[in-house]
Amino acid sequence: MKRLYIKLIPVMIIAFSSCDDSAEINEVLFMAQPATIASGETVTFTIGNGADALAIFYGDDGNDFERSRLNLVEIPGYSEEELRNNVFAERIDALKEYSNYIPDDGMPEGAGFTGGGIQLYEGKIVPWDYSNVTNSQYIELNLTDRSTQTFSFSPNAAVIPTMLDINLGQNNAMDTGPDDDLFIFMATPDGFTANSDQGFDVKFGVQLVIGGIETGIAYSTQSDMREIVVQRTFDLNGIINTFQSDNPSVDMSLGIDEVRLIFNADDPGDINDDGDLLTYTGHVYIQEILVGNVENMYRRFDEGVTLPFVHHGTTAEITHTYNTPGTYTATLVATYIGGKKYGDDGYRTNRANEISFSEYNIERVFKEVVITVN
Repeated sequence: MKRLYIKLIPVMIIAFSSCDDSAEINEVLFMAQPATIASGETVTFTIGNGADALAIFYGDDGNDFERSRLNLVEIPGYSEEELRNNVFAERIDALKEYSNYIPDDGMPEGAGFTGGGIQLYEGKIVPWDYSNVTNSQYIELNLTDRSTQTFSFSPNAAVIPTMLDINLGQNNAMDTGPDDDLFIFMATPDGFTANSDQGFDVKFGVQLVIGGIETGIAYSTQSDMREIVVQRTFDLNGIINTFQSDNPSVDMSLGIDEVRLIFNADDPGDINDDGDLLTYTGHVYIQEILVGNVENMYRRFDEGVTLPFVHHGTTAEITHTYNTPGTYTATLVATYIGGKKYGDDGYRTNRANEISFSEYNIERVFKEVVITVN
């Protein structure tokens, strides 16, 4: 698809022209009155007729065209492969997740283990896996006895929301519920047979190193440990909050230096932890490690407001209140729908309920007005 750029003053129009110019583009009025206001005042936008569909982005938080999916994904024309393998949304400043999928990324940086051994392993976890479900690459740990043994790694200076007290809702995050957690996808197969139907519980501890200083240890018991890979979640919020209170001068934005996962961890404050009944000896297979949730780290796409159809010879008005001083670019998206792309009856199939937006030649024109809020 070729693109045609047209710039006008005081508004800018960008038209995208398809190879088939069957869509008729008509000039659409777009005005703002007044264009300069005080904080808390309202602007009236006037939109003319001529387009098949209209939407407006007001330019303020949550309604910014620059942060829209249309601008960040559709207009650049990324391929399906690019969309599958990349994130094109805007990252929230200072936050940084950590992700290591062992089959793709290998051994984590700085990985170590105080137990019987650590290595990369490729193959099945159990011999009775006849369907190759577990045939993959893992970090293999060997717990030689029931003593406390620690797996550690560097999470590449990950910074999760609780470290900076960031309000994800105000930042329009994709997921506004903070996941201040360590996620380990692992299996503990030793002791299981093909007929085993019940898992067991294991005591764990998690400790971080931030700014060269150790945090406290968060103790927990993971239930129903199995011979198959299962996600295990370890809450980091408590030890990070205590660390911040005890070390107010540490710059949390520099991230986590090290993560330590402690197997068979004995909580000294719990005298009823069942002792060795909650310990494990044998092999551990880790397939994936996550620190934080990537959906906390990126803004969701800003969205415009869809306008009712404007009939010939008429105009429409819509108002918006700007509450924060600044300069905002309001963007009108005018969509024009042309003829059908395909031969015969014009559709890919003869079923009406399979007609899709992509079956038509679509063209868009973008107009902008600048709003100044004092």
